[in-house]
Amino acid sequence: MRAVTPRDGPAALVMGLGLFAFGLTMILSPERVRANFDRFADYWKQGSWHPYKMPHWGLRVAGVAIVAVAGLFFQIAYIAFRH
Repeated sequence: MRAVTPRDGPAALVMGLGLFAFGLTMILSPERVRANFDRFADYWKQGSWHPYKMPHWGLRVAGVAIVAVAGLFFQIAYIAFRH
C-alpha cells in the first residue's frame, strides 16, 4: 500500500463528487434510479434481477452507503491536498 500523494487529490475529489451525486439521487428520488436501472437491465437481459427490483427504502439505504463511501473519497482528497 502506498501513501497518498498530492497527485491523487483531483481524482479522489472527482470520484467523491460523482458518488455523492449518485447517492443523493438514490436517496431523494429512488423512483428515477429504479426506472433507469430497469431500462439498462432490460437492454441486456429481459427479466434479470437488478437493484431496480429493490423497494424504495432499500434504494435509499444503498444511497446512504454510497454517500458514506463518497465521504471516504473526500477524506482521501483532503489528505492529498494537505500535503
